[in-house]
Amino acid sequence: GGVDAAVATYAAGVTEPGHHVAMIGTSMCWGYVTPSADAGHGLIAFPYVIGDDLYVFGGAATAGASVTWYREQFCQAEVAEGRATGRDPHAILEERAAAVAPGSDGVVFLPYLMGERSPVWDGQASGAFVGLNLFHTRAHLYRAVLEGVTLALRHNMESGAKGSVPLEPRLVVVGGAARSDLWMQIIADVTGYPVWTIEEDVEAALGAARMAALGVGLIAREDRDSWITLVERASPDAARKARYDTVFGIYAGLYPALRNSMHALATLRGIATREGSPPPMRS
Repeated sequence: GGVDAAVATYAAGVTEPGHHVAMIGTSMCWGYVTPSADAGHGLIAFPYVIGDDLYVFGGAATAGASVTWYREQFCQAEVAEGRATGRDPHAILEERAAAVAPGSDGVVFLPYLMGERSPVWDGQASGAFVGLNLFHTRAHLYRAVLEGVTLALRHNMESGAKGSVPLEPRLVVVGGAARSDLWMQIIADVTGYPVWTIEEDVEAALGAARMAALGVGLIAREDRDSWITLVERASPDAARKARYDTVFGIYAGLYPALRNSMHALATLRGIATREGSPPPMRS
């Protein structure tokens, strides 16, 4: 047995050291298998669900939840357009965000809307758009949200990969984010890894069934391709990768620079809650 993330990782075909998967739904979890790990880099390690290797993983508290929050709070026009035209509001937003340059023309989003897990580990961290000016539109900010979650993914990947086995030269992505072609391309460009997704639905229950089959000898551990179909979705572009390298350097420096202010603002939120703040205004 195992926790849901590790079992779902096995369902996604992670069977050998270096295999790695990002699960991006409401939250985000990235993990990989390794014979040994250095626990000093901000991620968690414990025995994997099969074999004698370790499972090293970390993730962001609000991934798809950040996208949903942004759509519900700021994109009523696109939601109304979707109802009128029969289109998914996310498709409308992505179509417009795809026309925005990588890096969202100087806006970076910190996706810490419920504090943050690895490698920050700060329950009082808070979200932010940094770099805003009158030039920016909802399309810029929507793209910045997708990029911000992806920068958090890279933050975990760079932390987790220190002092361990080389990662497989492709990143498998599962979860609701895999439905977005734009997001898959952003992930490829930000991380520098070709992005592959899986045709089948991958859930923890499938991993549990596979573990049972392995336990009774019906399958072999290395039998990775018999239950999933991997599909290449996006390859990194060198010019966009170079731009995102610059953006990532800025992103990684923002939390240390803003930490004290985040904590002070979290205290104010606590005071407002205790004093009985009025309900938020709805449009």
